[in-house]
Amino acid sequence: MRVAVASDDGRNVAAHAGRCACFVIFEFEGGALIGQGVRQNSHTAHARGQCSGEGHSHGHGGGHGSLLDVLGDCQAFIGRGMGPRLRADLASRGIEAMVCQETDAKRAAELFSEGHLTSAGQGTCDHG
Repeated sequence: MRVAVASDDGRNVAAHAGRCACFVIFEFEGGALIGQGVRQNSHTAHARGQCSGEGHSHGHGGGHGSLLDVLGDCQAFIGRGMGPRLRADLASRGIEAMVCQETDAKRAAELFSEGHLTSAGQGTCDHG
């Protein structure tokens, strides 16, 4: 199982999934962590600095296609906050979206793989 965690520094869970600098990918087999890597986020308008706050247009063309392609081999995506469109787009690709309060990326992925990561609810970003 592969778990992607939104991060700004490769160690901590980012507060806003769409604005994160990278995705830390953790791979588990039989409950054990067997690999870890980082994929840079150049796939969202937020990450490229193309969104300017409240009332902006995402310009995603109806989805997060490029981002979803990058995360397509993952079964789950974790952040401390993410918008409802991203959550829906992830679900449409069979990727479980999880919003949590855990700040350590590795710990969040491990807890998820064990079935013990506590959900922080919708964790919707309002871009405010």
